[in-house]
Amino acid sequence: MEMAEYLDMGEFLDKQVGKLSSGMKQKAAMAVSLIHNPEVIIFDEPTNGLDILTARTVTGFLKDYRRQGKTIIISTHIMAVAEKLCDNVGIIFKGRLVEDDSLEGLYGKFNEDNLEDLFFKVAEREGVMENA
Repeated sequence: MEMAEYLDMGEFLDKQVGKLSSGMKQKAAMAVSLIHNPEVIIFDEPTNGLDILTARTVTGFLKDYRRQGKTIIISTHIMAVAEKLCDNVGIIFKGRLVEDDSLEGLYGKFNEDNLEDLFFKVAEREGVMENA
């Protein structure tokens, strides 16, 4: 399937990037970075600023890439996105990796069933909550 079709961009292919919505710009950037079919993909906030329909298209696309055996690394502060897309999670505070495990491993270690509450436990342990 052609990348533009998969990302539902067909009607925007003849427009200048500067005239696209932020969602379409995000999709265009994703298409450019994936067109050569890389084995490792790194995204910073892949759904940031997107409407809910576009965000779902992007997360669906990333899930498909994961099913193809691609390594996807995302940086996000949206815990629901991390839970939806990640097999393993690393938590970084003050430039230091303080946790790195599977979601299941982290849930068990911290006796939590969601990443947001787990994150706050780690933040508290690391003394980050004192400054918040």
